[in-house]
Amino acid sequence: MEAILREILGKLTNIESNFLQFQQEVRDQFARIDERFAQIDRRFAQMEARFAQIDERFAQIDERFAQMEARFANMEARLTALEQEMKEVNTRISRLEEEMCDVKKRLEHVEMQLSDVKETVHRLEIQLANDVQTLLRHIYKKIDEKGYEIYALNKRLHHVEATIEQLQSPQR
Repeated sequence: MEAILREILGKLTNIESNFLQFQQEVRDQFARIDERFAQIDRRFAQMEARFAQIDERFAQIDERFAQMEARFANMEARLTALEQEMKEVNTRISRLEEEMCDVKKRLEHVEMQLSDVKETVHRLEIQLANDVQTLLRHIYKKIDEKGYEIYALNKRLHHVEATIEQLQSPQR
């Protein structure tokens, strides 16, 4: 029985040493697993820090998008105002074009009338020159006629004065 007990004790010691060895291996495994979990925790902490940075960047991007949206709204309002002003300018230009067409028509009418007036003035100049020449000829003719009459009258007056002088001379 002692041998059996020794044998059992040997086996128990062997089992104990195997168990201790197994226990040590399990502890080593758990230590490695704990170390691995610590690494994973550190990685998760790093990832959380990166996600915090990413969240911060997204917040900045959201803020920038809000600013850009406000700018786009402002630009859209300005563009709408500019389009309205362009419509007004186009309306004014159309009105000016219509007025210019009217002015062109009036100018053409005035040019035609001016041309008519020029023709009339030219005809009048020619006719007036002819009339003036005719009047001058007529005046010269009358002056010539009157000149002869005056000459004749002067001659008669001179003759009468001579006769009066003759008549008055013997009486003296």
